Amino acid sequence: MDPKLQQLVARTNLDELLAPSAPEVDLNQPVAPPASAPMDPARSTADPFQVNFATTDVIGKLHDGGTSSGVRWFALVFLGGPMLIFGLSLLYLTWYDPQLQLFKIPNDLGSALKALFGTAAGLAIGGFWPYVIFRRRPAATDKT
Repeated sequence: MDPKLQQLVARTNLDELLAPSAPEVDLNQPVAPPASAPMDPARSTADPFQVNFATTDVIGKLHDGGTSSGVRWFALVFLGGPMLIFGLSLLYLTWYDPQLQLFKIPNDLGSALKALFGTAAGLAIGGFWPYVIFRRRPAATDKT
């Protein structure tokens, strides 16, 4: 054998390179599912409605002095608009008779109560969001 080849063979790890290959592993075996995370127990709170605090806070801030008019108009159009349309349609349905194509005049106690309730409900539903958005809170006073 050539001396250079002998030096190369001496420096090379031929026993590892020419070792028999590892036996094949059967990969078609059942796999255990991962362990599920432990569930937190249900908690009891003193205030079950605390989820609504953020919503109430946002609605309460609409009529503060520092709220921009753009935010107020956005709330009026997208929150108050559908309610205003529903309230006006309720007023229309309360007072208009499509068969006669005239506005109704209550002539007995039952129709007067229906008209009164329909008017009150229509005004309350239609006027809720404009009231919430445009009312002014009284200035806070220090009681120290």
